[in-house]
Amino acid sequence: MKKKYKKIKERLQIKQKSNTVREQLILEKTYIQKNNKYLVGNISVYIGDVRKALLKIPEGVVDCVITSPPYWKQRDYKHPGQIGQENSYIGYINRLVGVFKEVKRVLKSTGTFFLNIGYKYQYKELLLIPELLALEIQKIGFTLLNKIIWYKPNAMPSSIHNRLSNVYEPVFLFVKEESKYNYYLSLDELRLPISSFSNNKKLEEIIGFEVINSLIRGKNIKGVVTKIFRNTKDNNIFVQVEWINRINTYEIVQDFDKESQIEIKLICQECGRTLAHEIDIHSHNKCSGFPKPILPIKPYSNDKVEIKSSFLFPGITSHRNYDGKYKVSPSNRGASPGARKSLFGEYLVLQRRYKIFQPIIADYLRFWKIKKEITIKEIDKLFGYKDTAGHWFRKDTGSWGRGGSIPLPDDWFRLKEVLKFDDIYDRWITETHLVLQTVKPHPKGKNPGDVWSIKLKQNPFAHFATFPEELVNRCIEAGCPKDGLVLDPFAGSGTTGKVAQDLGRNSILIELVPEYLDIIKKRCKNVKEVIYVK
Repeated sequence: MKKKYKKIKERLQIKQKSNTVREQLILEKTYIQKNNKYLVGNISVYIGDVRKALLKIPEGVVDCVITSPPYWKQRDYKHPGQIGQENSYIGYINRLVGVFKEVKRVLKSTGTFFLNIGYKYQYKELLLIPELLALEIQKIGFTLLNKIIWYKPNAMPSSIHNRLSNVYEPVFLFVKEESKYNYYLSLDELRLPISSFSNNKKLEEIIGFEVINSLIRGKNIKGVVTKIFRNTKDNNIFVQVEWINRINTYEIVQDFDKESQIEIKLICQECGRTLAHEIDIHSHNKCSGFPKPILPIKPYSNDKVEIKSSFLFPGITSHRNYDGKYKVSPSNRGASPGARKSLFGEYLVLQRRYKIFQPIIADYLRFWKIKKEITIKEIDKLFGYKDTAGHWFRKDTGSWGRGGSIPLPDDWFRLKEVLKFDDIYDRWITETHLVLQTVKPHPKGKNPGDVWSIKLKQNPFAHFATFPEELVNRCIEAGCPKDGLVLDPFAGSGTTGKVAQDLGRNSILIELVPEYLDIIKKRCKNVKEVIYVK
C-alpha cells in the first residue's frame, strides 16, 4: 500500500492549533499561493475530528465550502467521535453549528457556503431539521441567499403507503453576513441557453425614441433620437439626440443583445497581475500604485454614415393606448420589465459604459485627497453638497447596505480640478452609452433558478452517503473562482475533492473515519498530503 501512494506526504499533528511560524508558512504555501500551476487541483486530506482539523487551517483562506454532513440517525459509522447519532435532533443541530462556526472563520469574506442536508422522520412526523439548522447558522453570522431544491428524478422507490415519497433535498447557499453585498458568485457559469426569445429590433426603429439622461445630479434630462449613424472606422452605432434644452449631442448605442455595461479587466502596473472581478482586489493589496483598466479603443464619432429609416412613422412607442391591469395601479408593477414596457413603452437611457470596481476608485480618491490635504467637508462645500462627497471615499459593505458610491461624470471632472489627479480612470468613470430599455433575456442565458434536477448516481466504491458529482460541479463553478480553494469538512468518499480537482481547484478534505481514506485516494488522483489529526 505504501508503494502505491509513495508520492503522498503524510504527517501527524497533535497540537490543537498551528501556531508555530514554520507550520503557518507551510499552510500558507499550500493554500494561499495562486500563481503556482503545480498546486492547481491539489488535494490535502485531514483525517480526524472535524473541529480539531479546522483549527489547523488559517483564517480566511477558503473560497468555497461544499458539504453534506451525516444525516441524523441515518447511519452509524461506529466511531466514537461521529456526528449524527445524538439522542435528540436539537443536540445534532448544536454540534453542527459548532463546526460551522469554525467554517466561518476559515472562509474568506467573499466566500460561499453550500450545505446539503436531508429530512428525517420521528414518530411519523417530518422533522424540519434542514430549516432549523439554517436558522441557527444565520445566528452565528451567515446570511442565507438561497434554498436550492435538489430534485432527484430517479429517487429510490418507496413502499410508504400513508404519505408522499420524498424526492428532493435542500441545498442552502450562505455567505458571511458582513459580506452579503460583496461575495463571489458567478451565475454566468450556470446560465441556461434561451431559444424561444429573440430581439429582432432594427436600428432605424429607434428614431423618435425618448432618451433619458439619469447621470445628472438631482434631475433626469430628456431628449429624442433624431438621426442614426454607423461609423465607417470601427462600425460603432451613434445617434443624434436632441435634448429638451435644444442642444444636440452624439451618443454611442450599446448593442441591443449585449449586457448594458461592458465588463473590463484591470492590470497591475507593478506585478502584471490581471484583476477580472471586484473580489480580486482582496488578494491584491501588496503592490503600490493603482491598476490600469484595459479599455476598448475609444469610439469615433467622426467618419459616420447616416442610416435612413424605412418606416413611415418611426419611433412610435407611446403607451397612451395601453389598457392593461397596470393602468389602474401602475405603482404595483414592481420590477416587472413587461409591466414597465406596457406602461412606458421602449426608450433609451444614458448609462456608464463600463462596469466599475468601486473600491479601487475609493482608494484612488483617498490617495489624492490626502496628497491635496483637503477634507471631505471642504469638498462638499466647494461642490455645494451636503453629506455627499463622503460616499465617494467609502468602500464599506455593512449589513445595512453599500456605503460607497461612484462620482457622476460631471462630479468626476470637478473633483479632478480640486484634487489634481491624473487621467488613468477618466474614460472608465465618465464614458457613457445609450441602452435600450425593453423586455429581453440576459445575453448570456437564463438564470438557472433554485430548483435543480440532478439524478442520483451509484458510487462504484460502495460508500453509502455520496452526493452526485453534477451537484458539486454546479456549486464549485458558481461559487469558487478559477484559482480558488474548496473545503469539504465532511468529505466521506471525496466527491467534492474529485470534482474540485477536475475543475482545476485546490481542495481540503476533512474526514473522521480513516477507512474512507483509501476510497478518497482511489477517486482523487491528486492527493498531495494526508494529515492525521490527534
